[in-house]
Amino acid sequence: MMASFSEGILLSEKVGLDPNVLVEVVSQGAISAPMYSLKGPSMTKSLYPTAFPLKHQQKDLRLALGLAESVSQSTPLAAAANELYKVAKSHGLSDQDFSAVIEALKAKK
Repeated sequence: MMASFSEGILLSEKVGLDPNVLVEVVSQGAISAPMYSLKGPSMTKSLYPTAFPLKHQQKDLRLALGLAESVSQSTPLAAAANELYKVAKSHGLSDQDFSAVIEALKAKK
């Protein structure tokens, strides 16, 4: 969810839309989740106050991928998200909030 949300925020900026409006619209739509309205406003300001460290999110993804592999369950989306979190960690964001994953997408310009 966070990786997709990050892509949406950056896409809105690239096409000239106010990312805060995107956060508001997503928070009121059918895909609304508390995380969007909680994390979105600080993400648009490139602020990532740590509630759940990015390194722990990547660890959880790694564990989920290991479990999926052990039962031969395909998880391509989780694998892609895991790779994005690994890029974020390589940029020194391990101790930032997991929403700092958006910075890994900015680095891929």
